[in-house]
Amino acid sequence: MIAHLRSIVFSLIFFCGIEIIISFSLLGERTGIIFGSALLSIAFFAGYNVGKKVIYAFLPLATTTASFGLLYFIDNLGEQQIFGGLVAALFYMVLLGIKRICKNPFDMTARSLFSATLIATVFLFYAVIYGVYINFNIALWLFILTHFVFMTCITFVSLRSYSSDRYRGFLYSVVIGFAMIQLAWMANFWPFGYLTMAAISLMFYYILWDLVQMVFLQTLSKKRIIITIIYCVVLSITVLLTTQWLLIG
Repeated sequence: MIAHLRSIVFSLIFFCGIEIIISFSLLGERTGIIFGSALLSIAFFAGYNVGKKVIYAFLPLATTTASFGLLYFIDNLGEQQIFGGLVAALFYMVLLGIKRICKNPFDMTARSLFSATLIATVFLFYAVIYGVYINFNIALWLFILTHFVFMTCITFVSLRSYSSDRYRGFLYSVVIGFAMIQLAWMANFWPFGYLTMAAISLMFYYILWDLVQMVFLQTLSKKRIIITIIYCVVLSITVLLTTQWLLIG
């Protein structure tokens, strides 16, 4: 099932909404808030309507919120419109991933699609949260708290797709959330931009999330653990060697 009519309709509405926000951004902050709130409401309804559970509304909401945040860091109007088209495509993939995973949680294609959209949403969030923290005078505790709440929630949503054990899923989600805020705190002292930090954090999150996912699916093995860690370490080193270091002094 490549296409899903309701997902397509909601994605087209999302695309029109974000393009309207971009085009009418010069009309004032109040207008932007009205359109933004309307689009968030649509995202919530779309997730609930497709997934049939309130918990699945979190992913479309997170994608929409992160998209709004990244739009702030894009100055060129043409680039904003291109970005709007890309996030609308991601919004569709998120809804389609939710539909597929709800229909058959054990389908490998559904898992792959759902996992890909989850990771893409996490990357958007990382880029926004780091960008806001680096460019604005945001308290470190607020940055850490936001980081923890988001990571715990999005991990719990993903794990609930593989298991009906809420307590176990919540416990693993909290553990991953704590692990990621430790990384976020250390990243506060690293001389890199927000996109680089988003990429590095995403790699570490993927290791933790993939290991927990294998535990739930009972496919955990030493070989898979070693391959996953080596793969992410190599990618992290590559990113660090090719990015700009923001050294001071």
